[in-house]
Amino acid sequence: MDQLTIYTDGASRGNPGQAASAWLILRGDEVLESDVLTLGRATNNVAEYSALNAALRRAARFCTPKETRVEVFSDSNLMISQMTGRYAVRSEDLRPLYEKAKELASVFASVNYTHVPRENAYVGSCDWLCNNALDLLSQKPAPVQKKIECVPIGIVHSPFTNPEDAPRQGIFTDKPSRITIYEKYRDGLFGLAAGDKVFILCWFDRAERDILKVKPHGHGKGEMRGVFSTRAPVRPNPISLTLVTIISINDLVLTVKGLEALDTTPVLDIKPYYGDIDS
Repeated sequence: MDQLTIYTDGASRGNPGQAASAWLILRGDEVLESDVLTLGRATNNVAEYSALNAALRRAARFCTPKETRVEVFSDSNLMISQMTGRYAVRSEDLRPLYEKAKELASVFASVNYTHVPRENAYVGSCDWLCNNALDLLSQKPAPVQKKIECVPIGIVHSPFTNPEDAPRQGIFTDKPSRITIYEKYRDGLFGLAAGDKVFILCWFDRAERDILKVKPHGHGKGEMRGVFSTRAPVRPNPISLTLVTIISINDLVLTVKGLEALDTTPVLDIKPYYGDIDS
């Protein structure tokens, strides 16, 4: 006849409060499983029963239950006394857990329950697992701030030198602008041709970055709106997206129509326009 030994513990900080259940399953001196389960908000007694049920469920995977005797040890005097029939189960919260424990235990040849003090080394290990899990839950993760670096690929040469001179959108101007691409990005121009429509992404380096509400031009009823619902150049990250037509390409210089960017505006990227997905 096979024999497994189970040690369990449950912990709740606040009772009820954040709770965890832990267990050890052994065959002789060999630890078959050591695990912990967090429960959210629960009482200590619920945590104790949850540990027992999890351990009984897991133990069945390590043996042929009908040919296995199980010895359960816990420092919960209430749970052990209820499982052995010495105490009645009066708590409505515990009764479903008690009944589930009886059901899980019924598949084994026998299950015996013994109360042991918290000082028991194996129960102490379960207690450590519970408290370590609750410690991790109580730790607030530090905010992760990823550094994002944008590298300009070129620069705009535009007839617009002041914001007052520039059109609200590139569609409102026929004045051509030139974009000089830096030498190291030469190969990225391969495949572009005069007549192509492309999106130009620029960094509006002179735009304000701490304004979150504006009155958009030409849309809405003049009411204040958040910048994310507008095309306003002011925004936390002043990245512009403008659809232009390439008039000509001369080495590293693209002459385009429909760009509203100011002179010397950094260019971040160029992307093709595809009518089947962008229209």
